[in-house]
Amino acid sequence: SNFRLSDPDCVLIHIPKTAGTSIRKGVWKGRVSGGPAFGTIPEDWAPLFKFAFVRHPLDRFVSAFKMFTTGPSGDPDWKPADDAHPVTIDAFLDIVLDETIIYDERRRTFRERIRHHAIPQTHPFNCLQFADFVGRYETLEEDFAEICRRLSYRAELPKLHVTSHGHWSDELPGHVIDKCRDYYSEDFARLGYSV
Repeated sequence: SNFRLSDPDCVLIHIPKTAGTSIRKGVWKGRVSGGPAFGTIPEDWAPLFKFAFVRHPLDRFVSAFKMFTTGPSGDPDWKPADDAHPVTIDAFLDIVLDETIIYDERRRTFRERIRHHAIPQTHPFNCLQFADFVGRYETLEEDFAEICRRLSYRAELPKLHVTSHGHWSDELPGHVIDKCRDYYSEDFARLGYSV
């Protein structure tokens, strides 16, 4: 989902699990003048500076899994869906890979919310192709400093909606890594991450 932020004016292309909540709620503190816009950038936002963050696909996958099974920290607004429940990593992966489950703004159920948070970052719905600047979660602080420089803005980046987990290679069994490598192949190719 995409947000028009105010003071300074810009557009956050918020790809789930890439620090967007920390930016929107922590830095801009809710100074949102438009959005969420799902799967599109409204025409009147086009002239504004648009930025996004991306993350290693398998690290993002683990973060989404942990969010839906143990919950994030630092975000008092987060509430699990009514039918949220612990799931195994294999059951979670089955949901992520199930193309019959919707992921757009109509999402309501636990399964639909999982799909929304785990579709590939390069999926057209995420609007990454419209970003003027794409930072990396792995270099979050320095890339956020570059965004602030471009906006002539000074801000500290708090950590909100964070999930705690180890390195993806320690968290994921080999067969899950293999399936994720296929599912996120476009992310790996276009974003320059490796397994």
